[in-house]
Amino acid sequence: MKVTVYLGSRSGNDGKYRDNAREVGRLLARRGIEVIYGGAGVGTMGALAEGVREEGGRLTGVFPKGFLGRKDHAMKGMDVRNLWTDYPNYELIETETFDERIRTMERLADACIVLPGSHGTMHEFFSFFEGLEVGRFDKPVFILNTDGYYNPLIAFIRNMVSAGFTGADDLEKINVVSTPAELVEQLA
Repeated sequence: MKVTVYLGSRSGNDGKYRDNAREVGRLLARRGIEVIYGGAGVGTMGALAEGVREEGGRLTGVFPKGFLGRKDHAMKGMDVRNLWTDYPNYELIETETFDERIRTMERLADACIVLPGSHGTMHEFFSFFEGLEVGRFDKPVFILNTDGYYNPLIAFIRNMVSAGFTGADDLEKINVVSTPAELVEQLA
């Protein structure tokens, strides 16, 4: 099984976000589930990758060519890509654009996991969610709702349902969980 994980290039203000990302990586690797992610070695993305590597799991990073990361990283001359040429279970796929990155991650995965993140994470999530609604694929979505982080998003989607802009069956396609262990158990 292969899962795409959407999460942040930042670590957030609380260590629990980074800790949970690392634990998700460890637990997925222990189950033999291959992880596909945004390819960065920073933020919660980096923590997820570290967790996968610690357990010897398979990891695929998908990163746009020529992108240097957030503006503050680019200004420092940092290369935020996770290159890991010394790790045999790592593959880096470079895409021409961000849209190609998203479509590649969707295509490669059997399921989608969303961890706390920012607008990029939301863009990826809604692209995947739209793919479910329009029938591009039928793959499960899991949201790790760490300490209620995604409560406003879930309320927003419920509001879309009650206002008639999406169907209740679409909301049922999203599995909301509270802990990394619960996430991986439901996925498996």
